[in-house]
This record gives sequence, C-alpha cells and structure tokens, in this order.
Amino acid sequence: MALGACGDKDTTGPLKVPELEYGVDQPWPTPPALPPIGPAGRIVITNNMDDTLSLLDLDTIGSADWGELARIPVGLNPVELEGPHHSVVSPDGASYYVGISNYVPGSGSGPHGTHGAGTSDGYCLKLDSATNRLIGSVRVDPNPGDVIVSKDGRTLYQTHFDLVKIAEVAKRGGTEREMDSRMAIIDAETMTRKAMVSVCPAPHAVRLSQDERRAFIACWSDEVAIVDLEQSTPSVTRVKVATNAGTAVSPQNEPYALTVSPTTGGVWVSSLASRSVQYLDPDTLTMDPARTVNLRNGSPMFGDFTADGRTLYMPYQGVEAIAIIDPAMAGQPGYFPPEIPLAPSGCLNVHQVELTPDERHALVVCEGDHVGPGTFHVVDLAERKVVKTVQVGIFPDSVALLRRRP
Repeated sequence: MALGACGDKDTTGPLKVPELEYGVDQPWPTPPALPPIGPAGRIVITNNMDDTLSLLDLDTIGSADWGELARIPVGLNPVELEGPHHSVVSPDGASYYVGISNYVPGSGSGPHGTHGAGTSDGYCLKLDSATNRLIGSVRVDPNPGDVIVSKDGRTLYQTHFDLVKIAEVAKRGGTEREMDSRMAIIDAETMTRKAMVSVCPAPHAVRLSQDERRAFIACWSDEVAIVDLEQSTPSVTRVKVATNAGTAVSPQNEPYALTVSPTTGGVWVSSLASRSVQYLDPDTLTMDPARTVNLRNGSPMFGDFTADGRTLYMPYQGVEAIAIIDPAMAGQPGYFPPEIPLAPSGCLNVHQVELTPDERHALVVCEGDHVGPGTFHVVDLAERKVVKTVQVGIFPDSVALLRRRP
C-alpha cells in the first residue's frame, strides 16, 4: 500500500525551513549591574573563542590597577561556543551590535556536533549599552564577518566571510560566482533584514563611502566589491586589487580589511598575502598600483585614520607593530612608514587599531595564540609607545568605543 501525504499538504515542492526562534528572550544570565558610562567612554572587545565581551572604562585609565570592568557572556546558546565576531556601536550610544559567527575552529562540541564548523547560520545581536542585555537579534548567513552602522544609526551592514562555501563549491567543480556570499542590510531598529546582496567570495571588511551611497568590501578573491546602495536592488561591481590577482580558490593578495579616508574618500585595502596596503581611487573606482604601501614582513589588518586624513595607523601581524602611514608618501621609492612596536608589550597577532576621539591614544586588540588570553593595549600616539596592557578573553578580534548618551 502506498503511503500518501498527510492531509492536503503539497510534498512535491522544496522543503521550506522557517526562521528559527529561541524559546527564551534572555538565554544568558542577566549581566551584572555596572556603573554608568563615563565621559571618556567604555571599551567593548569581542572575545571570539570564549563567547564573552571584555568591558573597560577609559575614564579610570589613570588608576594603577586599571583593567577589565567586567567580562560578560554573549550569544544565544549558553552550551555551545558561537564565536562573537566584531562589533559596532550605534551613533547615539544607546546600543551596540555583535556578530555571531557560529565558526569556532576546533570546538565541534555541543548538541549540534559541528556547530563551530561554520556551516550554521550566523546572527547579528543588538545589546543595550546601559545594561548589556540582549534586546534584539536577526538570523543571517553562515560566518558573519564585519558589521558597521550608517551615520544615522538606522541601517547595519554585515558581511559573511564564508571560506567554507568556497571550499565546498570548489570541491564539486562549481563556478566562482557560486562561491559568492551575501551582505546583509539590516534595519537596526527592528532587527529585520531589508536585503541580502550577493557580493563576492568571502567578503570581510565593509566600509561606506563618505556620502554613504556605496559600500566598499574587501573580498578574499583578490577583489574589492563596490555596492551601489542608491538602487532599489543594489548593483555590485568587482575590481581586482592587482595585476597578479588570483581567484577565490588561489588568491595572491587576500584582501581582508579596508579603511576609507575621512577627507579624500580614498579606499586603502589591507591584503594579507601580498603584505601590502593597496589603493582604490574613489572617483575612478580603479586601483592605483603606484600608491601601494609595502610593509616589512607583516600582514596589514584593521587600521584607523586621523580626522584630518593625514595619518593612517595600520597594525600588521608578523612584526606586531603599528605602521604610521603618510598617504601623501604612499608609493614613493624607498618609502617604509615608521612604526610603533607592540611585541615587547606582549602583543601577538595584532588585529585592530581604533583611535580615541581626541586622537591621543590608539586602542589596540591582539588575538594572542587563540588558546590562552589575548591582550588589549593603549598606545600613547605622541610618545609612540604602549602605556597600558590588559589581558582579555580568548581570541579577541575587535574593539569598539561606547560613548555616553547625549
């Protein structure tokens, strides 16, 4: 006897999986009550390998025992490592957002077995800056990479650094376009997806143009993806970063991060394999190889510009230092930027530099060895030296500054 479908449901079409919702609004214990955020602001560091955030107050930096104010859990599932990856603060300081990558190499534990392998969908979480409580979330694609917010605070842009997808498509002989991952465009108030735009293979860092009409994205496939945000359906242009550019499977440059000049709008691309900072002209939307800055034996990561656009502070791994790049000197024969050493202060695998609003200090996060604690450093930019070092969680990968609400 043949088995029929239950009731009148159509079983011939594709299986539709609904959005997942967790059964409780607050899966983690309530975070501890903390003092109000001071005028100088509060530092938020994402610790990728232990599902925590390190919080430090800049107002008390002069104290002898300055360190973590608190280390709080973050995520949606207390029994599995979820890999918080990068954060961004709303312009009004009321909330901040954390990507949940569900990619934790070597974990593979918990009810899902391979939950940390990067095959599960990720999330973007919204937390209240005063209480550090979860107040919203949205499900996105696997392996969320970077997350940024528009100037008005209404829109989030989140990329997906999905190297797993590249490997899977390559294994079955698929095309490079099949390796493309999407950028999520998210309504920051409702935490709902406004659009999912296919951009390139393994997109990571994303930054907006000065007028916010474009998004620039560093792509593992030796490209910068340029997304036209003015169109109802955003269009994407991809630009190879160099004449020796490779493919998603075999990149020769490995673009990973990028920084946009606040004055010229020039896009400076941090490429890991070529150990160089490459330049994209914001007017012609073409690469200018004559302005490439080569670094000594290290891979550039996430840098930050001074407000006048005259200096780019670029951390680079391998040497564990901050290169002080003068954009006007970029590409000049024999030009190697001066640097601030970080290794003597215990930095291993520097990941990001964020300048304080007064530009007196650089806030620097170092990944460590991904097994023990990473480190956070405060650098005096005038003296060009580390003045504070603090141990944080395992594999810290971003630093953001929460300012007190106006």
